[in-house]
Amino acid sequence: MSKLKQVSSATADLRSTGKAPTKMKIAERVAAELRREIVTGKLRPGDRLHNERELQEQFSISRPTLREALRMLESESLIVVARGQHGGARVTEHDPKVLARQVGACMQMRGVTLRDVWQARSNIEPGAARLLAQTDSAEAVQEMMLNIAEAKKAFDDPVAYGTLTNDFSLILTRYCGNQTLHILATLMQDIVAKQHVDVTVRTYATSGDDRMRELNIRCREKLLSLIEAGDGQIAEKYWRDHLEESGKVVFSAYQAGMPIDVVQIP
Repeated sequence: MSKLKQVSSATADLRSTGKAPTKMKIAERVAAELRREIVTGKLRPGDRLHNERELQEQFSISRPTLREALRMLESESLIVVARGQHGGARVTEHDPKVLARQVGACMQMRGVTLRDVWQARSNIEPGAARLLAQTDSAEAVQEMMLNIAEAKKAFDDPVAYGTLTNDFSLILTRYCGNQTLHILATLMQDIVAKQHVDVTVRTYATSGDDRMRELNIRCREKLLSLIEAGDGQIAEKYWRDHLEESGKVVFSAYQAGMPIDVVQIP
């Protein structure tokens, strides 16, 4: 593990002001130093942090303060702390689902509606489709073809079909070459996925639903052909129009003006 920058001098500066820092403030500084080591790649998934005694000496802090700092990082899913003789803190692979749940809860607390989420999605995915058409990604084309083939097989399975619909959207952002777009799409994934599955299940038994799923598959095939042809601007417009039409179906199955509900009891 790389040598971490000490924060004892910063702690001393705070004390010199005559206002002794609280345990939390010192812990936040320690957590910030460790967090930076992780997000900059100096500490990678699987790496172990020094043991408690070494970290206490390194940062000139008490055990309770160190443990508070480690709890902060553990709550952010940046590390996992194991207890016992062979325990200690270890850097973990970051799980986007943890952040997605936090973002979803924040959105629900703010009263964000499904219409609001769909509008954001309708601005993210078309741009990703344009960028993807310009990247000439053979891997993306292969995954899209496989997704379409699986969707045809799952035609009579509303849950599997709805999941594949959501997966198709993530292929667009995953390979578009813009990580920011993909991260934003991933944060909305759970919300959008739930709507895809629920809408498919709710409309499964209705008349004309077979036609709707057939149309959806043809739209994916059309977008794939535009991406393969490199028609970025046309692909962007086509997918935006598709999402606008799909939104009408979603909104007819839900009260689009009601706040989303992402924190549900299993």
